[in-house]
Amino acid sequence: MKQKNNKSPRPRYHVTFRVGSIKDPSAFSAFMKKVQTIFPFFDENALDAGRFFYGNPDAEVIIHNGGKSLTEFVAEWESEQAFAELDEVIPDGRRNSTLSLIAGKTIKRHGDTDHAYKMFLQYADKCDPPLADSEVDRIWHSAQKFYKKVKMQPGYISPEEYNSPKEPQWETPIPFDEYTLPTFPVEALPEVIRMYTVALAESTQTPVDMSASASIAIMALCMQGKYRIRGKPDWIEPLNLYVVEVAEPSERKSAVINAETKPLNAYETEYNKQNSGSFEASKMHKRVLERRQKSMEDQAAKGKLEDGELDRIASEIAEYKVKNPLRLYVDDITTEKLNSALSDGGGKTAIVSSEGGIFDMLAGIYTKNVNIDVFLKGHSGDCIRVDRVGRESESIMNPALTILLTVQPNVLSGLMQNGTFRGRGLTARFLYCMPTSIVGTRKYRTEPISEDVYRGYDSLIRNLLDDEQLAEPELITLSPEADKLLETFVEDLEPKIKTDFADITDWVGKLAGAVLPIAGILCRASVCRSHDFLDDPPPLIVDEKTMENAISIGQYFTEHAKAAFSLMGADAMVKQCKYVLSVITKNGLVEFRRRDIMRLCRSIKTVEEVQPVLNHLADYGYIAPKEETYSGKGRPAAQTYLVNPCLYENET
Repeated sequence: MKQKNNKSPRPRYHVTFRVGSIKDPSAFSAFMKKVQTIFPFFDENALDAGRFFYGNPDAEVIIHNGGKSLTEFVAEWESEQAFAELDEVIPDGRRNSTLSLIAGKTIKRHGDTDHAYKMFLQYADKCDPPLADSEVDRIWHSAQKFYKKVKMQPGYISPEEYNSPKEPQWETPIPFDEYTLPTFPVEALPEVIRMYTVALAESTQTPVDMSASASIAIMALCMQGKYRIRGKPDWIEPLNLYVVEVAEPSERKSAVINAETKPLNAYETEYNKQNSGSFEASKMHKRVLERRQKSMEDQAAKGKLEDGELDRIASEIAEYKVKNPLRLYVDDITTEKLNSALSDGGGKTAIVSSEGGIFDMLAGIYTKNVNIDVFLKGHSGDCIRVDRVGRESESIMNPALTILLTVQPNVLSGLMQNGTFRGRGLTARFLYCMPTSIVGTRKYRTEPISEDVYRGYDSLIRNLLDDEQLAEPELITLSPEADKLLETFVEDLEPKIKTDFADITDWVGKLAGAVLPIAGILCRASVCRSHDFLDDPPPLIVDEKTMENAISIGQYFTEHAKAAFSLMGADAMVKQCKYVLSVITKNGLVEFRRRDIMRLCRSIKTVEEVQPVLNHLADYGYIAPKEETYSGKGRPAAQTYLVNPCLYENET
């Protein structure tokens, strides 16, 4: 049940066979190639003599005591194969051994009957030259003695039972990857944020995870570019975060995003209204400078300009920055426009969206040439330099980008299955939230968010936005207790990265780099700074409790990341399987044919759609193909599937 590359998690098992002693590596490889020829479903890339599988102490082992080794089986197969390749002629030198093998297999399968004896004689007639009748009888009598011993062995199955259609031996089906995910630890949030997220969850009837995770990103949006946090002398992180929430349609994702961003929108509108005059004056001043530049160029061409005057105006124009209206975040944007938004925003901006269209754009749906560098560097703060034909060059020295997205599962599935995204580390940069749906249990009459609670949230967001962006971001540091706690967390995590988290090594490798910024965000959000009276505010220091809260939030995102990385690759198939199972149980089917499913499931209409679903359900033990005899006349009947009775013993 592990995800490998882009393939979804699926049940796998190892089969061990006893073989004779083979000491020559080349002979062993040749032997394994024969085995793979007989059983082509075995891994063709594991045929060399150097392969060795370590045992798994937790595996469920089933032992079946067979009657022969794999070496003996292959030898028999080779004998039969040789017979098949000789145009059904048994030549001299192989007559006795081949007939002995055929007699034993025939009498075991069909019993000591006249029918079996006649089948054996048909094979004996293929000997060239013919064997003496006495020798043929001796071979059959030997097989009869062998058969008497076989019938006395424990576990013997009679020919009647062996040749009759068999009912499957049902076991409990393997559950689809259903994770019991933890709820967001809201107690780890600052009080004002905690009260608002809980009230918002009640008001919108959504899981508290949605509002809590969104609040982390909103606070990061307010602080990015203004603060950095130091874990140790050689480790400093910016405070921007990438957060993606995954929920089905009708989960009220937009309602949560709208409520979380309401103070941002109000602050942005008020700021731009108050400063509209200065924005226009800035544009006018730029135009005046450009006209002066044009005039001086004309004078310089005529030799009427004083020395140094042209350099002075050129320097003034180059250094002048037009004041643009405040834009705290964007929604639908291309990578080229995002570079410009970062440049216009002083090196910082954010993407906040209740849809996942940005992933479609990144995947190249709208253009084949998509550059994801801005997303990679915007997360880590690496310098962005953009030089394109026909456009001014842009240099962003310390970019800070925050992302908050709420997407549907199929959007995240596309993200996870994109080899470029994961190969270059984009998927490892996101914090994933997969809240448990409460659809079906939501109340109509809910408690609205009180004015006091909203006012507290609004005041905090405004307080964070009022922080001045200095030339150098303010540095948040750790107390000795917080430093020790973070050190313990990192040292405990490191040896587990390639064992406990083998499937998400890339993501867990960045976990400490996410916990540290979260600690800085919680630290700043826990205080309310006065921007009117304090010219030199006290330094921000993360205490032990704040670091403990940041680690608990990091652990929450870890569990959700495990689910996101392992489930999303198989989401579409799992969804279809659950749909078919619901139709089977709803109609009380105990057996069915493929056409029955196509008739009952409106969204599945073709064989190409339904057969992979049936195969998946069979692999997981929910259904099994029914063994049926075929007379050999006419067209074989369509495959019938039996339903595991466990589905009706515990339908939930």
